[in-house]
Amino acid sequence: MRQTSTVPPASRHCPRIQQTRSARTWAGVVEGCGMRADEKYIIGSLDTGLQMLEIMLDRDSVTVTDLASELGTGRSTAHRVLKTMENRGFVALSSSGRGYVAGPKLVEIGSPRCLDPQSRLRTRPLLNRVLEETGESVHSSLLLGAQLLVVDGRRSVHQVDIGLRVGMVAPAHAMAGGKLLLSMLSDDQVDALFPSDLLRLGPRTLTTRTALLRDLQETRERGYAVAIQESERGINSVAVLLSGTSWRDRMAVAISVPAERGSWEELMNLQERLAVIVSEESGRDT
Repeated sequence: MRQTSTVPPASRHCPRIQQTRSARTWAGVVEGCGMRADEKYIIGSLDTGLQMLEIMLDRDSVTVTDLASELGTGRSTAHRVLKTMENRGFVALSSSGRGYVAGPKLVEIGSPRCLDPQSRLRTRPLLNRVLEETGESVHSSLLLGAQLLVVDGRRSVHQVDIGLRVGMVAPAHAMAGGKLLLSMLSDDQVDALFPSDLLRLGPRTLTTRTALLRDLQETRERGYAVAIQESERGINSVAVLLSGTSWRDRMAVAISVPAERGSWEELMNLQERLAVIVSEESGRDT
């Protein structure tokens, strides 16, 4: 009758660990191999996957070869781990097919790492200046999966305005800031975030994923996003990007105005002024 070995897996790779049936713990002999006492409980593939997620929080795209090299693991192992995480929505194959990008699940859990006092400190001078020079309501926001979180803002000096929306969470596809940040993602990531049919919030909300992808491509080409009565009736917005070191650090800065004084021409004037302010203020941080 075959006997079941009582030797922990680590012993098969370390000659210092002697086979024994004594009641003593394995901690000492494991440490003798240069391992921490708790390392015998670590699942190698899971540890590799978690390290990959940490890397992808700070990068836009990464290849299997890059990850395997950086983590010191085999390419086949890296590929299997990535495929497992892709199946769970934590990573997605890039549109080029040559690398992996953060998936919707990772975007959702990774973005809140930005929600600390530094987020407001970074945009405070910028928002103050936008209000001073335009007199219109302005907000900074972050992408949380398929949602947009408004982090900070300043209220218009006009009697008729949109109010202050700090703390609001809204569907990203219906907001200028949301569409701008979504345009930083690949089509594959957007596909994974949204169903075919999208929730209507305003009279001109994009209600299909196909229409959204088309709008995002236009946004990428012109470098700013526009929403004409998409989030709600009577509100027009324009947003520009406050760059960051990765998708997790990028913020949208959006000016929103009542439609009665937010013609296309006026929105373009506001966009030009906003772009200059964001560029100059972000340059002060470097």
